Amino acid sequence: MSSESGTYADLPNNTDKSWWKDPGLRKNVFHIAGLCVCPFYLGYDSALLTGLQALPYWKDYFGHPTGTTLGLITASISFPTVITSFFASWVAEKYGRRWAVWIGTALIIVGGIVNGLANSLAMLIIARVIIGAGGGMTKVVAVALLHEIAHPRLRPLAASIFYSLYYSGSILAAWLTFGTLYIKSDWSWRFPALVQVLGPVIVLSMTITMPESPRWLVKSDQAAKALDILANYHANGDSLDPLVQYEYREIVDAIEQENLSNRVSYLDFFRNEPNRRRLAVLVAISLGQNWIGNGIISYYLSPILNTVGITDPTQIVGINGGLQIFNLVMALGASMCIERIGRRPLWLASTFGIMCSNACIMGLSAGFAINKTQALGVAVIPFLYIFYGFYDIAWTPLPYSYSSEILPFSMRTKGMAIFVATQNIGAAFNQFVNPIALQAIAWKYYGVYLIVEAAYLVFMWFYFPETKQKTIEEVSVIFDKYGKGGKAKDLQVNAMDQARAAGKDTAEHVEFSTGEGKKSTEQK
Repeated sequence: MSSESGTYADLPNNTDKSWWKDPGLRKNVFHIAGLCVCPFYLGYDSALLTGLQALPYWKDYFGHPTGTTLGLITASISFPTVITSFFASWVAEKYGRRWAVWIGTALIIVGGIVNGLANSLAMLIIARVIIGAGGGMTKVVAVALLHEIAHPRLRPLAASIFYSLYYSGSILAAWLTFGTLYIKSDWSWRFPALVQVLGPVIVLSMTITMPESPRWLVKSDQAAKALDILANYHANGDSLDPLVQYEYREIVDAIEQENLSNRVSYLDFFRNEPNRRRLAVLVAISLGQNWIGNGIISYYLSPILNTVGITDPTQIVGINGGLQIFNLVMALGASMCIERIGRRPLWLASTFGIMCSNACIMGLSAGFAINKTQALGVAVIPFLYIFYGFYDIAWTPLPYSYSSEILPFSMRTKGMAIFVATQNIGAAFNQFVNPIALQAIAWKYYGVYLIVEAAYLVFMWFYFPETKQKTIEEVSVIFDKYGKGGKAKDLQVNAMDQARAAGKDTAEHVEFSTGEGKKSTEQK
């Protein structure tokens, strides 16, 4: 960013420094919070399935699934997302971001009800397919919409909290299944399965009055509405606020440049070096979310604990519940530090820590398998917490936030569709193979993840740039320095100069280009 032009933080803004004291920012935070609840369903599902594997009535009802059958049940939530993620991108680009979020949320509610009422293995799998179909839509669009409506001052923290709230669902599911251990009927698993609809119901209630993305409105020749939304949510109605003018100018310039480049196809990810780098980072992060060792713990904690001699259902569900609370605290703590520490240091520290703790888990599991020493089995538990402590400082808050912000507007939902589809292909494979591999080679399976984690460290060192302290438009063009030099700087300087012009205490007019033609607004 140019030192002569400063940053968006240097511009006057008609808001209070504390968001809770400001009416416009309170509305902004309310809708952001609704979007942040979207990952609730997936965190709930992960902890729910772990808890259900410890519930005797669930195991009896579905025939004690293991190996291939358990892998199919787990992976079924990922299969439909490969298709619905691209459908979500199409809906978001044609009808607006909000509709994709609402449709996906409604599908999760339907799937949750079917899941709780399932009377056969086939019905259980169908329910999870419906949940996955809806979840794939919300994961593509919710984080993109959050980036696009959030006040620049709130955006980095809000975006990093987005996926951290995955653990709010995990905590509820883990402790519900702990409590329902004492229900001596099928309601011990039906009740927690039905509660999965709570998250999407909250999402719908908090986003039903949410504004559309200003970026989408400008792209759809509705620039006046876009300016009104920016003014109402970022400056309490002042359309001539210097920060609002800066944001608006950036959006218009960025979309005009994207229109000139005709970047409207998925093939554009392969047409130049910056976009190929974006694609490489997207695919690496999406696969890494399940392929650096967490996938085996998230869904198969119960079999893991069984391999080290911990088989009591109360102990397994209790460990699961404690782990989810720890995860939420660590992820939220890391989210608060992202703008100060930076994305790149957190990515590297997180992955290195995961690799070291995974090596310890492998060693302790091997020791228990060979010597049957109970102390070695119990020692695995704290290292599971250490593993997730490192995972939570980057791999929880950053994947969706970082992936979405490095994409320009015209490619944002397309890129996130690729991200979510790839993630779920990887997750489906991972979830299907994990129980089979655990059953076959037990502790030796951790060695595969150690190799993957080492490869990720090398890739991140060369391909993950820093993005802190920038607006969403500035972040999205960082990769373009590998192509046409100066684009990010020129965009920022142009927008900053026009915002300052709008902020002068004169009666001059500020002209700006919209999708509807040239317009002028008089300085108050």
